Formats: sequence, C-alpha cells, structure tokens
Amino acid sequence: MAADLSAQMISSVKDAYASGQSLVISGQGSKGAWLPDPEMSAGGTLDVTGHSGIQAYQPEELVITARAGTSLEEINAVLAAEGQMLACDPPRFQPTQTDGVVGDNASGTLGGVVATGLSGPGRPWSGAVRDAILGVELVNGKGEYLKFGGQVMKNVAGYDVSRLQAGAWGNLGVLASISIRVHPTWQDQCTLIFQLSAEQAQQKCLLLAQQNLPLQGTCWHDGVLSLRLGGHASGVAGAKLALSGEVMQGGTDLEFWANLRDHKADFFQQELFPQTLGIKKIWRLVVPSAAPLPGNWLSADDLLIEWGGGLRWLRHDDDAAVVAYVKSVGGWCWAKGEQMPIDVVQARYMNELKRAFDPKNIFLSPMVLNQSLHSNQQPNLQERQQHAD
Repeated sequence: MAADLSAQMISSVKDAYASGQSLVISGQGSKGAWLPDPEMSAGGTLDVTGHSGIQAYQPEELVITARAGTSLEEINAVLAAEGQMLACDPPRFQPTQTDGVVGDNASGTLGGVVATGLSGPGRPWSGAVRDAILGVELVNGKGEYLKFGGQVMKNVAGYDVSRLQAGAWGNLGVLASISIRVHPTWQDQCTLIFQLSAEQAQQKCLLLAQQNLPLQGTCWHDGVLSLRLGGHASGVAGAKLALSGEVMQGGTDLEFWANLRDHKADFFQQELFPQTLGIKKIWRLVVPSAAPLPGNWLSADDLLIEWGGGLRWLRHDDDAAVVAYVKSVGGWCWAKGEQMPIDVVQARYMNELKRAFDPKNIFLSPMVLNQSLHSNQQPNLQERQQHAD
C-alpha cells in the first residue's frame, strides 16, 4: 500500500542525530549478499519499504517519479503497460533475508536500484542507472529534507548531487523520492549465438562495437557467445541477417537474459555458501573491453564475460592472482560478499562528501569509506565511474 512516511523518516534521523545513535537503512534486502553487513550493535534500523508509491508518471515525457520504497516489480508493471521500461535494466536479485519483505516476488526497490547503482547486461548501450536519474529527494544525516534536480533533462550549474546517489550505498542519506528517465520498449528482440573461444568472442565484440547495430547485450561463457539484438523490427531483422548467427528459439532468449541479469544462471548459483561448502568466490571485474583475458591460472569454465568484454565475472579463490591480473590491465575488481575496494584518492573525496551530508556518521553503510582494501588497485577515472554500474 502506498504511503508517505517522510515525516517519520525525518523524525527518526533527527532523534538519531541528537542521541548519537547510528542507523542502518533497510529495504527488501535484495542486494544483501553484495557487501558485508554493517555493524549493527550500536545502531537501529530505518526500514524504508513502507515509504512507497508512484507519485507521478508522464509516459509522453518518458519520466516516472516514485518514493524510494516502491518495489521494482510495481514500477516495471506500470511501465510495461505503457510500452516503456527502465533502460538500465537493474538486477532483480532475490532477498537474502525475509525481514520486512512482503511476498515471494520481492526483487528490490527503486531506492535500492539507485543506492547500489547496479545496471544490467545492456549497460554499455542503454546507459547506467546514474545516466537515468533526473532528480532525488533525501533526508540527510541532520534530518533535513533536501531536493536536488527535477523531472526534466537539463544542464544546471553546480554539483550533480542527484547522480551522486547512484552507488553511494546509503552513505549520503535516506533516499525519499526519485525521478528517473524511462525508454520505450523494443519493438523486436532476438538473440544470436555463436560457438567461439573466449579470445574469438572478444575480437568479434570489438569489431561489432564499430558497427551500427541494435546491440543490447553480449555474454560469453563455456564456448558460446550470445548477442542480444533489440530495437525497431527492421533494424533487428537486418542485423540478424548480416550477422548470420544461430537464433535462440522461442522465449528462451528472454529467460536467458533475465537469468543473467538476476544472477539465476548456473554460473552464479555455484557460489552459494562458499565458507561452508568450499565453493569459489565470485569476482566482479570492470576492465577495458580490449584488455587481455586471464591466462592459464583461470579455468575457462570459471569465466563469464559481459558488456562486450568490459565486465568479467571470475570464480576464483586466489585473491592475489585476481588483484594482480586486474592491476595489470588497468581495471577494478570486487569479490561478492566482501568489502568493496576503494582506492585512496577516491576514498578521500567520498569521505568529504560523507562529512557534508552526514557529519555525525549517522548512517551505517556496508561500504566503509575510511578503509581501502586492495590499495594497490589504481583504476583510471573511467573505471572509477563504472564501479557501481
């Protein structure tokens, strides 16, 4: 049921600010497996799932505004009825806990989409979460209700605070309302598959990137390269003819990309409970698309490649080997369920922003800014901007 709980949220933060108590922002828990749990012993929980409801939707303007606790499922359903979608195609992970989650279909909230900044398989072609954010309203660490941006695309002077929220993981405040740009759904879609080695697939993707094709996703794993085409029917038909790949049949392609996006594919399922079963860690690597592939230290079965080569998933337990590889290709890596690595320079800026928005460190985020794991990683500016994507 839609409800405006902003007054309660403001009151809770003000009380915490006055008493020095810390707060953990809680949603549906769909991203809970990505980072270690923040220290809960000294703080309480600020549950935002009840702060929900679509506030405005203008299909002709391609923008929707909703409270942060609005479920992704509800937003997707409303957009689909108008032939529109969130182009960044955010993952719909299943919650790792049931606290505060209603029903079995919980797949995250709009606030969680923005806070984590995670985008789906089409990110290089359709844009990242931060690219779609038009405006936000939030409660800062003093209990002040702040508004940034708006509901239209325009250039303004000053800091783009709205987009700073993408990938902030709750460090800068409690998101209350978000205006986000949407896109028309594709008129047609199909998936072509090719039997190729990882090296052959990488070269093919690099060549395809130079062509004007309605490409909306790539995935290589276990000797198979899958290319998703989406857009106007004539463009998809022409690209399908030109590429001459085997067509993935029926609705199988829709299920394939949904499982990849939501990490329901077998590659990701095998990493459940690594501490107890001894199964390998999952590593997320953001690297230049043309960067050399991992060498003999990694089995081909333990590699999955997206984003035309720019996003690589590894299953591996040798931290030193993974970090050394990433450093050698000028990228960035993060092991699922462990502290997100932040290099020293980036942490300095992020800490200054944290102090401006949350001077008493009220909000306990699982992304600890005053620490820098894997400090030997020095990603370039482009890779830093893509960490959350």
